[in-house]
Amino acid sequence: MAITSASNQGLEIGRRALQAQQAALNLTSNNVANANTPGYSRRRPGMGSVDSGSASSVGNGVEVARIERAHSRFLDAQARAENQMKGRWEELENTLGGLESIFNETAGAGSSEAGTVFNEPSGAGLTGSLSRFWNAWQDLANVPESGAARAAVRQEAEFMTNTLHQSHLRLEESRAQLDNEVVGEVDAINSILDRLAAINVQIPRANFGKGGVADLEDQRDQLIDDLSQKMEVSVVEQDNGQVSVLMGGHNIVAGASAVRLGTRQVTSDGVSGSQVIFTDDQTLASVRSGRLSGLIDARDQLIPKLSGQLDEMASGLVEQINTLHRAGTTLNGSTGINFFDPGHTTAANISLDGAITADLKNIAASQDGNGGDNGAALGISALRNKRFLDGGTSTVDGFYATMLGEVGSRSKEAQTMAENHRLFSTQIENRRSSVRGVSLNDEGANLVLFQRAYQAAARTVTMIDTLMETTINM
Repeated sequence: MAITSASNQGLEIGRRALQAQQAALNLTSNNVANANTPGYSRRRPGMGSVDSGSASSVGNGVEVARIERAHSRFLDAQARAENQMKGRWEELENTLGGLESIFNETAGAGSSEAGTVFNEPSGAGLTGSLSRFWNAWQDLANVPESGAARAAVRQEAEFMTNTLHQSHLRLEESRAQLDNEVVGEVDAINSILDRLAAINVQIPRANFGKGGVADLEDQRDQLIDDLSQKMEVSVVEQDNGQVSVLMGGHNIVAGASAVRLGTRQVTSDGVSGSQVIFTDDQTLASVRSGRLSGLIDARDQLIPKLSGQLDEMASGLVEQINTLHRAGTTLNGSTGINFFDPGHTTAANISLDGAITADLKNIAASQDGNGGDNGAALGISALRNKRFLDGGTSTVDGFYATMLGEVGSRSKEAQTMAENHRLFSTQIENRRSSVRGVSLNDEGANLVLFQRAYQAAARTVTMIDTLMETTINM
């Protein structure tokens, strides 16, 4: 009986060894199969000796006690923090790059994109139209009684106002596009939050001891990585494997529930925009990093500032030119006539006064009304060099050039910061890959190792079977 019991124990040890090595081979094969799967963390069999429960026993063999998932929480947190910064600067890089185009610099954008706002090939933009506008007044000063010179002044003025209209319109189109993207990002974020909550439900049900949760954890971590590119998040892992996700201190994923983000339309300075809110208490969400932050910053700060600067230019031109033009005398001998409509003082609506569009003779070139006098035309032409914008420190041309320079400077900053964060992110991802990534060379060596162990276990079972047969036949 003792011999039979010992033999049975030997067979059991062999059986467990075969099962353990077979499981290790399957696990290694799965690693190889997922070598290029995004977000996959390599698995290792956590083998442990089976306790015999007796001090005199030789042992009960081996078993796969757990499946070990290779990952580093520290590197995960670093990668997500870097993703947040990278997402914000990359979005600012894209938006500012589209608005940067000046003079003959090609933005590489289509006519409906933000890149054409300040695109000025061959002087077709605002810089060229301003130059031709001032030159037309100078030409009128040279021949103050010329109808053709007056026609050129009106034509260049109309072209300049239309250019301001188009610049304003394209900025508003860019702002509306960014607002739509904010809504789209909120929808994408909500989809991720819902999926995280669903995974939180499944994780406690998984077999932790045998590693069935590893695939769920990989999916969860990949979703959190995607989420970190879109917004600021912090993650707390619970003892049962579930995670809580917080945004600005507001818990947006807790267990099986997710607090979705929403948007509400608010109007500021006559412009409607979408604010991001938490749907549980309708409070405003504090968005400080990620792609969503970049979209909101460009929509609410960058573009309104540019629009305001264009409005300041338009208002200054209307005020200064109208003041001089009213003091001048037309060919009809009239005074007090505005050149621009005094009620339209923004880049969106600046326009010529009705008297100017009705009759070219209402354009004043003379100051005193005498034939050949060109005082009014000279005065308006001289506004080109007068500092009446930005608190009396800038000319129109200088103000516009400074505005474009600021756009270029901020675009360069965004490019530099985005590139830096891409570099940092790549470095961290390389470190993460060294921890969780699959090395085909290592897996190949493990396949040989587990194969030899399986063969040895099979040989053990064969030997014990032979011994038992011999004993039975005695």
